[in-house]
Amino acid sequence: MSNEKPRVAIVGGGSAGTTAAYRLWKEYGDRADITLYEREEHVGGRAWDITFAGTRIEVGGTILHSSGKHVMELMAFTGSVEGESGLSIDGKDETYGFWTDKGFPVLCHTSLASMAAGILRHVGPYSALKVTNEATAMAAKWEGVYALQEAGRRFQSPDDLLEALDLADPSRESLGDFLRERHVNRAMAEDIVEAITHNMYNQGLEMNAFAGLVGLAGAGLAGGYLYSIDGGNWTVFAKTLDRIGADVRLKTSVVSVDVKAGEGGRRTFEVEDSTGRRDHFDAVILAAPVALGDYRIQLEDTPLNVPAHPYQKVNTTFVVGDINPAYFKGRRRGGRVPSTAFTATSSGAPFKSIGVTGFSPDYGKRIYKIFSADHEMTPEELGRIFERIGDVRTFVWRGAYPVLTPGIRHVPFTLAPGLFYACAFETAAGSVEVEAVGGTNAALLAIDYLDAL
Repeated sequence: MSNEKPRVAIVGGGSAGTTAAYRLWKEYGDRADITLYEREEHVGGRAWDITFAGTRIEVGGTILHSSGKHVMELMAFTGSVEGESGLSIDGKDETYGFWTDKGFPVLCHTSLASMAAGILRHVGPYSALKVTNEATAMAAKWEGVYALQEAGRRFQSPDDLLEALDLADPSRESLGDFLRERHVNRAMAEDIVEAITHNMYNQGLEMNAFAGLVGLAGAGLAGGYLYSIDGGNWTVFAKTLDRIGADVRLKTSVVSVDVKAGEGGRRTFEVEDSTGRRDHFDAVILAAPVALGDYRIQLEDTPLNVPAHPYQKVNTTFVVGDINPAYFKGRRRGGRVPSTAFTATSSGAPFKSIGVTGFSPDYGKRIYKIFSADHEMTPEELGRIFERIGDVRTFVWRGAYPVLTPGIRHVPFTLAPGLFYACAFETAAGSVEVEAVGGTNAALLAIDYLDAL
């Protein structure tokens, strides 16, 4: 771009939007004018926490993995530090259980060694090692994206990115088919793998194999460790935006993005927000899922229709109380129940996972977190799961995860010259770090566009 100060609008203050803003700031510093619109009263997107029963608990992106280099970079940039993972940690015990129609065939400590030993005993060495090796290999390929982005590689579409990493084929077939082709037995596929993906994505063996295997690696099968950010995962995004001096407009939705021809044929982007304010920008990065937005995009008076792939509604129910061991198959009253239970489909449970997420100082009891996809837990169901209940809070994510359909036709990162979609890759896989990869790519594309003006 000429000596003019580039003006960029970013719609959405989650991982994708914040990372895009950070990458633009790294390129331009104070020479860029970055405005970020966020419809909520806070940034962080699907990483957020609430006050419940006298303590703060994560309601969205609860855990992060040590392999996520973009989030780690933001942490170093802002001085954020690691906290506990918030998964099965409350000062009492740290145990995992895989709940099936046979009870808990695997009941183990949360350490990788303990979990591996429990899984080996249940499924046998071939299937356990096969899945571990496949997840490790998939993760190694995925982590190659950092070297490509560091070298300045840009991707016009998620398909381009997947092809560059040799990950296109597993993204086009289901996780179940992928495992069957490699002769992984039913016990490993249904009792272990699907139970873990239920907890991560509220989806099972029908999801694409790339997302499923990378998710398994992120759950610990490929090494590394899980953590959360001290003070709340969302805080790293708030601190980043504050430090780079972005103009963050909270509780402000975008109503429309109109592309207009300017002097000499140069495009300008007029963004109207929910306050009625109109501002003009040189480029726009959409960093919130189009399927969850209600804004209009006009390209010189022609509406731009972006395919809106489906997202899942996820109910997250928090309960202060004492678990009822008799509810779980294979547990007698007074018997041991793991602090986190991953549920297989065969369990018949109305939820995908249940686990300790904190301790209430108000009640002197554990706080349990229940993921139940689009099913709203009823008082009757909770009454069977718990012997005593102190308090209950339900938090509903209208679009917690994209539906990770194999072989889906992805939306490109570049929607039009100067208009970029940071969430494009989310229909291939979804996580805080995946969104950061998408945000970085969108920013690199925007930099190319701005530099050419």
